Amino acid sequence: MLGCDYVGNKIVSDAAATDKRNNMAKQVVYNALAASTNAESQAWQQFLAHWPFARQSGGLVWDEALKKFRPDVMASALIEDRYVFRIILDFEVSEDYQEVVFQKFRLNFFEVKEVQLPPEGAGHGGTMTTFQPYSKWFGLKEWKELVDSNWDFSKLGITIVSNAPIPNIRSVPNL
Repeated sequence: MLGCDYVGNKIVSDAAATDKRNNMAKQVVYNALAASTNAESQAWQQFLAHWPFARQSGGLVWDEALKKFRPDVMASALIEDRYVFRIILDFEVSEDYQEVVFQKFRLNFFEVKEVQLPPEGAGHGGTMTTFQPYSKWFGLKEWKELVDSNWDFSKLGITIVSNAPIPNIRSVPNL
């Protein structure tokens, strides 16, 4: 019969091994983004160079059927304290971490309508963010147009309002 200490230690050990494995898969992706010269990696590097304070995040799934990791990375930049512009890349990473394959590249642009803070203020939870009802999605072709136009969003059919920031937008941690 197994005791609670054994089971607890096994759970902690398994969690540590999974965390190590996942971190290795994520590191392989970031190494590929830094070293690769393909269009997707170059777009990622250009995005972060132009918006160095973009919030970066990512996710990771282990696909048991395919025996591959399926990570994604994302960076979000605030434009004029009113809009959010995101770059999102999906990958597959082999079980042995030797092969990284870019699966999908996309850009998303959307407008924040309002940010309401709770009575206690920012940082206490309960922040409510609403968005305008439209969102634009783009690919590499539009990315190249944006870069070539020196970041002129009007070339993509987007009008930027630059004199009407959304109050409290910087209080939202996950934009």
